[in-house]
Amino acid sequence: MAKVTKMPGRNCRYYLKGKCAYEEMLNPGYNRDWRCRVIMDLEGEYDRLLRQAEAFRLDELAFAELWEQRIEEHLKSTVVCRRMIPREEEGFPFCAALQDEICLFELDDCEGVCERFSSGNE
Repeated sequence: MAKVTKMPGRNCRYYLKGKCAYEEMLNPGYNRDWRCRVIMDLEGEYDRLLRQAEAFRLDELAFAELWEQRIEEHLKSTVVCRRMIPREEEGFPFCAALQDEICLFELDDCEGVCERFSSGNE
């Protein structure tokens, strides 16, 4: 007997690079576990630097230089995600698995056409 498989869900509006983004699109940003940990760490680092800059009354140029150094140090550190897929081009976003601050590795795999399938034309 032949094995029956689901049709691929590539044409579904919730399909993102092989992952199902249904829950994220239903409540964007609700599940913080799906957020990119590198971005969350950088946000915390930015807030710390901002407090330090205010305490030491740094000007914008000094702040910008320090921030660039911190980003560079942070991305070279071991804190960076081990699953990160470097992008070909330089700059932000720095990971091909990043979609609107969501790490695609955290989403469930798309299992193909399912009851949630929506072509976006409905």
